[in-house]
Amino acid sequence: MISLKEIAKALDIQAPDVKLSALCSDNRQVSEGSLFIALKGLNFDARTTIAQAVEKGAVAVIYEDAEDGFVPQPVNVPCIGVKDLSRRQAKIASVFYGCPSADLELIGVTGTNGKSTTTHLVAAWLTEMGCRTGLLGTLGTGIYPTLQPCANTTLAAMELEKTLYGMKNSGASAAVMEVSSHGIALGRTSELRFDICAFTNLSRDHLDFHKTMENYAATKFELFKSVPSEKCVINAHDSVGSEFLTRLPGALAYSIKPIAGERVLYADSIEYLPHGIHISVGGSFGSAELHAPLIGSFNAENILCALGILLVKGYSLPELAASAHALKAVSGRMECFKKVGSPMIIVDYAHTPDGLEKALGAIREHKFGKITCICGCGGDRDTGKRPEMAEIACKNSDHVIFTNDNPRTEDPDRIIDMMVAGVKDRYDNYRVIKERESAITEAFLGSGDKDVLLVAGKGHEDYQIIGKTKYHYSDREVAMKLVGVDR
Repeated sequence: MISLKEIAKALDIQAPDVKLSALCSDNRQVSEGSLFIALKGLNFDARTTIAQAVEKGAVAVIYEDAEDGFVPQPVNVPCIGVKDLSRRQAKIASVFYGCPSADLELIGVTGTNGKSTTTHLVAAWLTEMGCRTGLLGTLGTGIYPTLQPCANTTLAAMELEKTLYGMKNSGASAAVMEVSSHGIALGRTSELRFDICAFTNLSRDHLDFHKTMENYAATKFELFKSVPSEKCVINAHDSVGSEFLTRLPGALAYSIKPIAGERVLYADSIEYLPHGIHISVGGSFGSAELHAPLIGSFNAENILCALGILLVKGYSLPELAASAHALKAVSGRMECFKKVGSPMIIVDYAHTPDGLEKALGAIREHKFGKITCICGCGGDRDTGKRPEMAEIACKNSDHVIFTNDNPRTEDPDRIIDMMVAGVKDRYDNYRVIKERESAITEAFLGSGDKDVLLVAGKGHEDYQIIGKTKYHYSDREVAMKLVGVDR
């Protein structure tokens, strides 16, 4: 059992030797023997709940000394003020849980796009190799493939350390996690001991937080200072990745095109087939033929990133190539549903003009028959994207069906009318079927076995919001029912 004195020592402060049984920052979760961490948040000041936490059994309190004149009311337990507590909570959690990342082979993946797919591919590949693997990211956290939803891409520091502690105790020997720029900048990952770190790409995002692309890139690079350069896997096909490589001389560079260098992994050629991607792999680890049932050139990059991570981890290229067929798309991210004799249904989360254009572009790289796109737009959200998405769908598909997404409190007819306004009198390859399952069903029944349906906008979501009510609904479940497969 850890003591308050040990935690205080790590913070370079003094405290009595009080035994602790739990750690929490939410007074609703306090139990007997807890150390209560009272943070001053943007929307709520937990320091105002110190007395309630003690009443519920907290045996010690560390509160944020924000130099704002706050003085806690007297309580009969140690109550210690710490400056910059929001950042130093990572140290507290690491000490309390015994630095669990040191007992796991921890793999961090950062970048703007591709983090979710790459981490899932790594976890799936490791599991296929017999390695019990934890996964932490946007689409869930847990021992792969059994995941539970989580609030953030990168968990808050205390929850992150607790989760890794649980994974270690459940027998995991490795964990792979998405590392967001917010997680790095806010110090959530500062106490983690990474073994391998990978970079996918960088594009415009989160500038409300970072202000400039230069700041955004610099924050991402901080992750790679935590490991030796030979434990870094970097996308050389990305301009920011190329710049990172100049500062990481021992890193493994990967690319979807042949590249030169002492430590490289690349695709000699890529063939996009209706049933997946075939990559002829070359580079410093030898050559191999690799097939995976994923769609699109961006997934070819994700496969190479995951492959690079596992090569750095010590697996051989032949054994990885032999097991690549077992990989599969992330839930709701260009996820394919098909059996012999049926059209393919691809379910994707694309809900922006850029996302929809990339998804349809990826499908066009493959050798399908006709392409049908089923899409809508969410209510109570950006109205300007509606005509744009309609035009992108009609321009890049053979047939388009406009349907309901999450209308929320907005009139569904108005949303679809705004989409139609973007293509009226310019395209004639669209129609409207408002009820979403009916739209998918009609498109499926009207397609041949070489055709493909892109069902865009909701991806892994298992609900539809109409008015203020959330109803159970899943594009994935509709796809499985129509195709006759069970995942």
